Amino acid sequence: MNDTVTIKGTKSGIILVLDGDTPFESLKDEIAVKFQEASGFLGSSNMGLIVRGRKLSESEERQVIDIINDNSSLKIVCIIDEEADIEKRFALAVSNATEEVGSKATPEDEPNIEQAVLSNNNNALIYKGNLRSGQDISCEQNVVILGDVKPGANVVSYGSIFILGELRGNAFAGAGGDRNAVIMSLKLDPLQVRIADAIAISQDADKGPKLRIRKKKTGASVDEPEVAYICDGHIVKTSYGPGFLRQYNNK
Repeated sequence: MNDTVTIKGTKSGIILVLDGDTPFESLKDEIAVKFQEASGFLGSSNMGLIVRGRKLSESEERQVIDIINDNSSLKIVCIIDEEADIEKRFALAVSNATEEVGSKATPEDEPNIEQAVLSNNNNALIYKGNLRSGQDISCEQNVVILGDVKPGANVVSYGSIFILGELRGNAFAGAGGDRNAVIMSLKLDPLQVRIADAIAISQDADKGPKLRIRKKKTGASVDEPEVAYICDGHIVKTSYGPGFLRQYNNK
């Protein structure tokens, strides 16, 4: 082996330097060996990745992520474009990035998480597309999902979670302890929801604290979005409307 592949570590990410003239297929084998050898001191953190030395296609990027994940205890959650302030970019990207489980190619109707993040600022992460089984989103901001959360998918936020589709997977809002956080969906039928230290599971589950349902008032629209929030120490599901807003805003 020569130095056609070099690994440089920072506190929040990995810099992978690749020789520009070596065929990519040969580089893949050496990347695997390098990360096997370095696995002990690289640890098991979520990391961002910068690639230097050559431009990779999207397919090649996915292959590199798979190789690193398979040959070390790292979890590469994003590939970052080179910027002057590398450490700042790494820290921001890793804290906000979402994982594409397995890092495998996705069908056209299932965009990968990195491609689907439309906006990611200090207030909210906005994700376009459905979250399918095995896919996760986890961040400190509020989360807005323009699609469904399928069974087996997970959404975790230190703030509130807003789903413009169906919630049938798991959602955890107020993960940092915010009991005023809410989980809202056009149809809220989760396997499990958590808000701060409160937890509730589907009405169909055999054991555990059930999601309490507050009946709609007469005249309420069946098409109203649904919201889960903490009331008297329990997670309650009700329709999102003036009644909920009056109660929630007066808490």
